[in-house]
Amino acid sequence: MQNAIASEQGTQAADALESVDCPLCGPGPGAETRQVMPPFRIVRCRQCTLTFVSPRLTEPAIMRLYQGAAYFGSTVAGQGYDEYMDLRPNWHRTFRRRLRQISPYQPRGRVLDVGCGPGFFLEVAAEAGYEVWGVDPSEFAIKLARERFGDRVQQGTLTDLASTAARFDVIVAFDTFEHIYRPLEFLDNIWSLLNPGGILAITTPDPTSTLARLSGRRWVSFKLPEHVFYWSEAPLRRALRGRFEMLSLTRAGQYATVGFLMRRLLGLGRSDSGPLGFVLQGLNRLNVYADNGSLTLVARRLDERSTRL
Repeated sequence: MQNAIASEQGTQAADALESVDCPLCGPGPGAETRQVMPPFRIVRCRQCTLTFVSPRLTEPAIMRLYQGAAYFGSTVAGQGYDEYMDLRPNWHRTFRRRLRQISPYQPRGRVLDVGCGPGFFLEVAAEAGYEVWGVDPSEFAIKLARERFGDRVQQGTLTDLASTAARFDVIVAFDTFEHIYRPLEFLDNIWSLLNPGGILAITTPDPTSTLARLSGRRWVSFKLPEHVFYWSEAPLRRALRGRFEMLSLTRAGQYATVGFLMRRLLGLGRSDSGPLGFVLQGLNRLNVYADNGSLTLVARRLDERSTRL
């Protein structure tokens, strides 16, 4: 995990780290350490069981990590997105599968993708007849997304949209919620941006999944420093309380090459060479759908919002 930090800006100074409390319960219950990955610790709230990283990089430091092309074609094991830009067809298949979970509740309308990256979900949603918009903090990703969607995609965060008059029928945050530093504020902003009865969909890693339990510290979603929260069902339901009605909660995964999956299981980056690297390159010709230990929720905006947890 230290390679992930070195690639961001060299050895991190102590003032780039911060300790945090559970956003649902505050400091009172305390947290127990689950994994130590210096200089980070993965901890679990003793009351609500939310799993999170503390200490973690400060938000300005993590935002710098997302800016360049290297994050979407990472050669560092456990950081960024390995092969993201090379696997557009697999991401299209993944996002079509997720969109099928949304469409029974909202088959058309205006959709906002939070953390839209280069716009692969937007392409799928537009193909299905939705009016699409996107926001992402990455300058590199937004430049690519604008080649097709122009000003409908914006560089920034959800906070930058919260004060606008824009309203949406669907907001998705696929593989994004685990990156969010202030999750309750994030959910409040989504509530404000959705039309009455609007739909929220989130896919995020679940630390109680079978894959997470079997993998231990080698779980593919222990991506540090960028993943700062790990949401299982109980704390997720608590975070939604007073804001959204849960409609469905299902296991999730993605279409991927066999070579990618083997590299993740073995903790290897794309730069690894030799006979094993040659074999893994060959396995990139095979594509499968794999449960990666995530969950997908679909929820409906409540007419009245309460912040009661």
